Amino acid sequence: MEREEEQTRKRHKCSNGEQNALSVDRLSDLPDPLICHILSFLPTKSSVRTSVLGQRWRHLWTYVPNLDFSRANEDFIDKVMSLHRIPDIITFRLKELMAECNGNQIERWISFAIERNVQNLELYYPPKNVLPQCLFTCQTLVDLRIYMCGTIIVGGAVFLPRLKKLSLIHVRFDADESLPHLLSGCPVLEDLVVESLCLVYFNISSPTLKSLCFKSGGYRFDNIDDRLAINTPALRYLKIDDCLSNHIETGPLTSLLEADIKLHNNKKKQNDLVYSRSALEFIDSLRHTKCLTLNLAFNAKIVNSVFSSSAISFHNLNKLELFADFCVLSKFLENADNLEILIYWEISNGSTRRRMEPPQQVPTCVSSRLRTVKLIHISGEEKELEMIRYLMRNGKVLERMEIAYPRFLDFRKTDHMHCEISQFERGSKACEVAFSTW
Repeated sequence: MEREEEQTRKRHKCSNGEQNALSVDRLSDLPDPLICHILSFLPTKSSVRTSVLGQRWRHLWTYVPNLDFSRANEDFIDKVMSLHRIPDIITFRLKELMAECNGNQIERWISFAIERNVQNLELYYPPKNVLPQCLFTCQTLVDLRIYMCGTIIVGGAVFLPRLKKLSLIHVRFDADESLPHLLSGCPVLEDLVVESLCLVYFNISSPTLKSLCFKSGGYRFDNIDDRLAINTPALRYLKIDDCLSNHIETGPLTSLLEADIKLHNNKKKQNDLVYSRSALEFIDSLRHTKCLTLNLAFNAKIVNSVFSSSAISFHNLNKLELFADFCVLSKFLENADNLEILIYWEISNGSTRRRMEPPQQVPTCVSSRLRTVKLIHISGEEKELEMIRYLMRNGKVLERMEIAYPRFLDFRKTDHMHCEISQFERGSKACEVAFSTW
C-alpha cells in the first residue's frame, strides 16, 4: 500500500512538472509580435523589466508600440528613447513625471513621438511648461489628451487632419479666440472634452463634432459676463456641468439624441431673471433629444421663475432623469408626449416645498406611454403621496413604480408609507410597486 501511494505521489509530481513545462513552453512559443502586443498593455517601466527574463527577452521591449512614461524620471525616458527601435508609435503617455523637467526636454520627448507617427498622445506634466508648436501640426494624431499643462495660444498653424478625440482638462487659454482657432484646424473631430476653472468666453464650433463634454468649476465673486457658445449641428451627445456661465447659447441641435445637463448658480448672477431666461432658452434647444438628464438642483428658485410660464415641447423624449421642483416635473409631463421612463429627484424650492399642481388634462405620456417611474428622496409627505397617487391612478400602461427613500428615515414612517402607497388605485393591472433606499 505504501509503495502504491509513493508511486501515485511521483505520478502527481511528474504531472505537475509537465504542466509547468507546458506553461513555459506556451509562452516561449508565442511569436515576438504577439509578446510585444502583450507588453504594450504594461507601463514602460514594467515592460523594460522583462529584459531580465532571458536572452530572447533582452530587446523585445524595444519593439513595443506603446510608450507609457507614468511617474518616470528624465534619465529613464532618455534611455528608453535612445534604444526604442520601431518607426511607429501607437500610444505615447507622458504623465506625472518624477522630477521637474524643463521645456526643452519635454518638447524633445513630444517631438520624438510625433516623428514616429504617434496616434494617441496623453500629456500630464507641470503646468508652467509650454506645448510645442509641432504638436498642432501632427499629421497622424487621432486622440490627444492634455491635462493641466501648457497654454493654447492664438497664433501659429493648426492642422490635425486625423484628430477625432480631443481632451483639454484645466488647460490655460491665451485668449477667447484660442479654442476656436484650435478647433478650426481639426476637420474630422468627433469627440471633445473641455474642463476649465476659469471661464470667460468659450466658443465651441465644429461641423463634425458628435460628442461634447464641458465642465466649468470654481467660485468667483466678480461680475464678469461669462458665456458659453455652442455651434455643433452634428452633435449627438452633450454633457454640461456649468457653474460659471451667465449665458449659454447654442445653434440648432437637431441631431442630438442624449444630453446630461447640470446647471449651478454658485456665484451671484448679474441679473437672475436674464440668467433664468437664458437657461430656459438653452433647455429649449435640447428639445430633439431622446434621453435627457437635467439637474436644476442648484437653480430651482431662479429657473422656476420663468419655467412655469414656458411652453417647451419634448416630443422625442423617451427617458427623463430630472432633479427639480414639482413645477418643472409637471411641465415636462405636459410636454413630453412619448415619455416612457421617468426618474425624478425631488428638489425643494427655497425653504418650502410646493405641491404638484396636476394638469387639467391627464398628459398623453401618463395615460398612454409612461411605463417605468422611479421617485427618489421621498419621505412620505402628503404632497409626495398626492403625486404618487396621481401617477398610479392615471398611468394606464404603467408597469413599475419604485419609491426610493433616505436610509435614515424613521422605520415607522416607512412602514406607514409602504402600507398607504400599496393600497393606491392603479390604472394599470400590470403595475408593480417597489421600495428601496438610497
